[in-house]
Amino acid sequence: MNVFVAHFTAECNDHVTHDADLGAFNIRHGEEAIDALRVRDIFEEAGFGIIPSIYAALPPAGVIAADAFATIEGEIISDLKAHLDEIDGIYLQLHGASDVRGLECVSGEHALLKRIREIVGEHMPIAVALDPHGNVTAELCSRVNIVRCFRESPHIDTVETWRLVAEKLVDLMLHRRPMHPVLRKLPIAVDGERSMSAYEPLRTINAMLDEAEQDPRVFSSSYHVGYMRHDDDKLGAAIVVVPNTPADRAWCEEIADRVAAYTWEHRDEFTFSGNFAEPADAVRDAVAFAGKTAVITDSGDNCGAGAAGHNTQMLRELLAADLKGKSVLVAGINDPAANEYLGTCKEGEHVSFDLGTGEDVYAEPVHIEGTLKVAGDAQVGSRNGWRVGPSYTVSVDGTGVDVIVLNRNVQYGTMGQFTAAGVEFHDYDIVVVKMGYLDTFLIPETAYHTMALSGGATVQRCEDIQIRRMFRPMWPFDEMDELMLIESC
Repeated sequence: MNVFVAHFTAECNDHVTHDADLGAFNIRHGEEAIDALRVRDIFEEAGFGIIPSIYAALPPAGVIAADAFATIEGEIISDLKAHLDEIDGIYLQLHGASDVRGLECVSGEHALLKRIREIVGEHMPIAVALDPHGNVTAELCSRVNIVRCFRESPHIDTVETWRLVAEKLVDLMLHRRPMHPVLRKLPIAVDGERSMSAYEPLRTINAMLDEAEQDPRVFSSSYHVGYMRHDDDKLGAAIVVVPNTPADRAWCEEIADRVAAYTWEHRDEFTFSGNFAEPADAVRDAVAFAGKTAVITDSGDNCGAGAAGHNTQMLRELLAADLKGKSVLVAGINDPAANEYLGTCKEGEHVSFDLGTGEDVYAEPVHIEGTLKVAGDAQVGSRNGWRVGPSYTVSVDGTGVDVIVLNRNVQYGTMGQFTAAGVEFHDYDIVVVKMGYLDTFLIPETAYHTMALSGGATVQRCEDIQIRRMFRPMWPFDEMDELMLIESC
């Protein structure tokens, strides 16, 4: 038996002004693509041959350029057609939050799955692993057999989930039976910062799903938070429960309804967790913290949700504040022109330039007089980082503030990224990063964290985001007492 595999992940924010072209993707083919999926051993130990298509991973960004998606989708479809007579099942790693320029249905995942199902017919097993911050619909569920997303936010179980879905596909391919997901789509739209898995209500929701999966009648279950950083009719949370056999469907519907009811009853618990404050107050609180290293997350310019990473708001707050001798690193600010200028300078040289693209009030330029401290590499990727351009760290004269200047958006979330830039995280009392909730690999390194409620493309007051195409009423945009499902299947 042979399994066809592919990876297409993208989290797209349509409030970002720059589209993502093909060059923004981490693309791999052949054996490298198989290795990147982290599931080779599962299929090979089952005796399956692996037929790889493209591995295309986009760090969170703006809308995908039409020609970039056409290339990726075209390669997957071409490979599928070329090997159609050899394929016994399909394994896909997707995200659920893509937005493709000019695509009427918005979602690249929905468009891709539609084409795949049309080609392979009604009965070929298709398994999809998703990010919980993606939008799942009855349409998507109707085209696949297995749907499962990560439980944890931050996503510490990404690889674990990829492997779990691969194992479940092996089971289905070896023991063929009809398998159709149960869906309950909820009128709840909140961002990841209000739905961390360590806190309620998601902690209990996930515990309910874990308990459900102990029952042999439940093949898989997951809670999909959804994604709301682009305008789409697919917005909203979802509960997906996959019955092991057709006879188990009624039980799985009961599970889905029970979790839906609990989620609705506890929706007011979807709130910010930990410390959060207005930007100036976040700086004050971090300065007041006696230990190190304190982290301020610039939540309105969260590169992990697709923001451009070009806002200077937090830098301006720092330069205006009394830092009481604290050393601070801003990691980093995306300004291609400033990055290019610094590329002409030498380490230790005095530099004078404006930092900030000026695209909006949050990216207002700041004049910098300082010293080029170190030239390094900008990396993305949480595990096997890849270089996406040069980085330049500048020490701002008389301030105690260093800032990493980049030519693209980069979310600094691992120690390896800081090292690649030529700086060390723990050399600083305070570090500012472009994220919302504190990401997985920073948590153990951080002595104190506060989330700055800054402005920008990923503003955390989601009720203020103008979304025209989504289902209404939708909580918390609308006040409503009774649960009204968007759709179910």
